[in-house]
Amino acid sequence: MTSQDISQEEDQFRASDADLKAEEKLQTPEHGVLDEVIDRRTATSPHEPLPYQYIPLSMGGNGGSHRPSEASRLLIEYEVSLDDLKRMTNKFYEFAFQDITLDKFIRSHNDPHGDRFAKWIHQKLTGSNIWDEDRRTRDLSPKEIAGDRTTVVHDRTSAHVAAWNSTKRPSSEVGRRFTLEECRVWMRLHFWAIREVGLVEQPPSFADYYVRFIGHFVAVYERSASIFARESFRWSENPKNIEKYITDGRMMKDVLGVPLRHAIRDILPSEIDRDDDWPYAQSSEM
Repeated sequence: MTSQDISQEEDQFRASDADLKAEEKLQTPEHGVLDEVIDRRTATSPHEPLPYQYIPLSMGGNGGSHRPSEASRLLIEYEVSLDDLKRMTNKFYEFAFQDITLDKFIRSHNDPHGDRFAKWIHQKLTGSNIWDEDRRTRDLSPKEIAGDRTTVVHDRTSAHVAAWNSTKRPSSEVGRRFTLEECRVWMRLHFWAIREVGLVEQPPSFADYYVRFIGHFVAVYERSASIFARESFRWSENPKNIEKYITDGRMMKDVLGVPLRHAIRDILPSEIDRDDDWPYAQSSEM
């Protein structure tokens, strides 16, 4: 595969998903959004959470992609700040760098992965352009990938195509997209990070919304992974699961190599039999 082939792979991947297509061009913030956030934060303590409310995912922008809503903006105004998001995402990458499965996808531990991820979440929930502003100043020098090739990483699509072609991966795996097992490992570690930084107990609405948010976005990498988001969230709640994972050398032996037909046993029956609209409709289970 040549560098030209990598560009074609990026184009095909981007064209496969409405959210990726929406992210292709740098955006300007919605009129008044940032000023509105600043004004409301000066009027009310940003650490005073609102009562719990169910916040549905807002869909329909740019051909069916996720879009911010007034309710999701309020999450950032009143419950979770950008600094909170950075603590969450940097903790996740601290875990990912040590994980046998995920670290193979990460070219360098020195890149500001966590800060970029936090800015992406902030932009998705508020309509700001903080992630796009970061993209405008990003280092666009070619990065090495497997096969003595290089590629420019400038957005979510190009970053993940580069990860699939990481020099850390065995040659037999180079170019292969994320599997269900890898997505489950990613979600479990990510939700563990959320708990570690205290963003589950304190903000009453954020975690409920965010699990569904991840359930939507993980589908672009592996469609069957969405229904495992709540199971991954529950896994991160049990200290015995964390202890076993670490004892096993930071390998999720109960996930790796487990096909969908067997993995489905880890999911609550209610999440399979009568929950076809999740994560877009309210459910009593999480």
